Amino acid sequence: MSGQYDVIVIGAGLAGLTAAKKLEEYNLRVLVLEAEDRVGGRLKTDESEGFLFDQGFQVLLTAYPEARKYLNYDELNLKTFKAGAVCYNKKNVFTVKDAGNNPLTALNMAFSPVGSLMDKVRMGNLKARLMKKDLESIFNDPELSTIEYLEQKGFSDRIIQRFFKPFFGGIFLENELVTSSRMFEFVFKMFSEGQTAVPAKGMEEIPKQLKDKLKTSRFRFHTKVKSVRGTSVTLANSEVIEAKQLIIACDAEHILENMKGSIRWNKTANYYFEADRSVLKQNIIALNYAEDGLVNHFTVISDAAPEYSARGKSLVSVSLREIPNRSVEEVSRDIQNELSVTYGPEVQQWRFIRNYHIKKALPALTDLKHEVSFTETRLAENLYLAGDHLLNGSINAALKSGELAAKAAVLDHQPSDPVSS
Repeated sequence: MSGQYDVIVIGAGLAGLTAAKKLEEYNLRVLVLEAEDRVGGRLKTDESEGFLFDQGFQVLLTAYPEARKYLNYDELNLKTFKAGAVCYNKKNVFTVKDAGNNPLTALNMAFSPVGSLMDKVRMGNLKARLMKKDLESIFNDPELSTIEYLEQKGFSDRIIQRFFKPFFGGIFLENELVTSSRMFEFVFKMFSEGQTAVPAKGMEEIPKQLKDKLKTSRFRFHTKVKSVRGTSVTLANSEVIEAKQLIIACDAEHILENMKGSIRWNKTANYYFEADRSVLKQNIIALNYAEDGLVNHFTVISDAAPEYSARGKSLVSVSLREIPNRSVEEVSRDIQNELSVTYGPEVQQWRFIRNYHIKKALPALTDLKHEVSFTETRLAENLYLAGDHLLNGSINAALKSGELAAKAAVLDHQPSDPVSS
């Protein structure tokens, strides 16, 4: 197969698919190798028993600039969540809303027990300031941990414990908010400027749409790469494929010796239940602020996207604070016992359906970036790297990294090389 392709892209996640899209624009011949049976990388949706199960609770922030560039939101048929959250512990339940321009909502927020009146003033000021702040400035600012940032901004321990920790802990997949303040500002800005959504048919529709836009790229699934030497790719079955250039758009530590252990990962555990009806009765996320809670947050995802349940039942998605080391049966029972204290005995009637324990869910990064020079994706001559770990852990960064790697490959592509028409 030597010489058939200009570029081999290893990995059919968002970064690899975006790289292939950009390479096609320059009429380069692309082969995408994927170890699994379909595209998606860390964005996967399974279907069973009339339900759709995203592999880990994930959402699309519609304000992501790269998502706006590469995705057709209308075709994805996005279903949105309400801005804000339900906050609960074993004794109390209250709602945090984005007041926006609604004076009645603003009045309700003034009396919300989520924090002090000054906390709510600071929250409004923070939103106004970040909506005016450009992304370049956000990612050029000095880095603090998010918890240090919130404390320096004067937020009380009450609002940090009741809202910021469960909300952003669920986004960052770590409970202590050690994630960079750059990421906090970026995500806060994206939440403020757009909507929180899922495609009607699941998060995997995002990579599927990217693949459907490709016209000439070729795919080989169930194709695991064993190693890379120069621009030669050795597969697990010992087959060797060569191209003029390679883009590694997957977890490269099993491919490149010098990449082993180079990325730390945050984990997540996600459990799904079937319920006769929704205990939330609205398309919103519920945050557990009890310090000893097993659950970080949950949502009745079929309230936001009815298409996730074709059986007329409610589908509950529960995210935990850590991956438990007990049996699935014990954990699912503990989840129901915990939630039934707040949401009543009907939770005990939920039917556990399936779970996901994801050890490599989100890269744990320092020195977060919004963008780098595309030449920084070059690992060696004609060898490039793509993935959100180059920038920051987000859908936006995954898309951007694929574009950057493709641009570097195009820049290095020899003009005398034959190019398909």
